[in-house]
Amino acid sequence: MLRLQDVNTFYGDSHILKGISFEVKDGELATLLGRNGAGKSTTLKSIMGIVPPKEGSILFGNEEMVGKRPHQIASLGLGYVPEERAIFPSLSVLENLNLPTKKNRKRLWGLEKIYEYFPVLKERLHHKGSQLSGGEQQMLAIARVLTMDIKLMMLDEPTEGLAPFLVLEIGKILQEIKKSRVVVLLVEQNTRFAINVADKHHIIYEGKIAYRGDNDDFGVDKEIQTRYLGV
Repeated sequence: MLRLQDVNTFYGDSHILKGISFEVKDGELATLLGRNGAGKSTTLKSIMGIVPPKEGSILFGNEEMVGKRPHQIASLGLGYVPEERAIFPSLSVLENLNLPTKKNRKRLWGLEKIYEYFPVLKERLHHKGSQLSGGEQQMLAIARVLTMDIKLMMLDEPTEGLAPFLVLEIGKILQEIKKSRVVVLLVEQNTRFAINVADKHHIIYEGKIAYRGDNDDFGVDKEIQTRYLGV
């Protein structure tokens, strides 16, 4: 579904991604883990074309995405929930949900299902984005992408700063997203949460992929968790 090969990305003269390569297969919920500043968010922005790589290849299916603009990449079926959530604060919850123009043709995540899995949004339909709590804004950011016709969803630290009960809710939602045959690439700092939801893990360390492994192996490998994540 998604394959990165020798991707190099820079911010000015700073070399952030140093030839990273990994893939996410159809049907997977995969993570990208690492300490702050390792390059996790830059990886997602490189995939979306927000910070274009200078070298390397990013294939989404059989489509090369390097050189495409973000709106072109999104039109291929790739959804992105950034760390800052990026909802529209002056619009209501309903207006935010209705904003994406390319809706899910199969109606796997129509508004009724959104309300079922995000009941707080149904209660807040006419509240402006700026009136929502941080957790409610995160739910809205995820829900808005789910209304679109996507094949792969990337989420950048969706549990950051959330209360434990909301973290549990996001875990349940991620599993339901996977059941609807949407592939998920999850950037996380919460290692325990990642182990609870994912099939496969990649660790980025100093701009390179330092580890990749299945969830069962990673979950018991305390030495790897300590070395690269400080767990």
